[in-house]
Amino acid sequence: QYEGRMLRSPIRGGAPLSASALVPLYDQFSRLIPKGKVAYTLSVDENNSISGMVAPGDLIDILFLKEKDEAGSAASAAAGALALPLMEQVRVLATGTRIGERVSPDGRPVEDTQGFSSVTLELDHQQAKSLAVASEVGSLRVLLRELQDTSPGPADGLSERELLRSLGVGSGAGGTSGRSGGERGVEFIIGGRG
Repeated sequence: QYEGRMLRSPIRGGAPLSASALVPLYDQFSRLIPKGKVAYTLSVDENNSISGMVAPGDLIDILFLKEKDEAGSAASAAAGALALPLMEQVRVLATGTRIGERVSPDGRPVEDTQGFSSVTLELDHQQAKSLAVASEVGSLRVLLRELQDTSPGPADGLSERELLRSLGVGSGAGGTSGRSGGERGVEFIIGGRG
């Protein structure tokens, strides 16, 4: 009865499979959406798709970025741009039109070099409304999680002023610029398909 089905999302080798982990291979996409959830498609670019390395089944967090509000209150204008956590542990259902892992006739995974400009996410109705409004009034950034990471993300955001202060620039830092030798830098992970 499970012949001709595919995995809903990637799993570890040797892990037990439940019937709900398998979906019909060439059936309607709506059958992949759990009851009470909706599929929401979000436009992405090269930077916002982790250089195209996001895959169906991945978990992502979404940051909401709001530019400095010149017309708003003096306090919000002084804080500058804001980065706020919007959603966490959101499952990716599809990247472009790719729903699952592509497999060659001999059973090996096929390297997918085709890019995509959208990701389809599994959300509840409230999350879908929040994401629709956030994408209209600011910009969004996708953060890829390690597949087994279910830890809560940060509860607070970061303002432009707080960022500059943490780097030793701006008011409250004694007028110094740059970092002292003991402070940590930013680690870059560079990769892609090639």
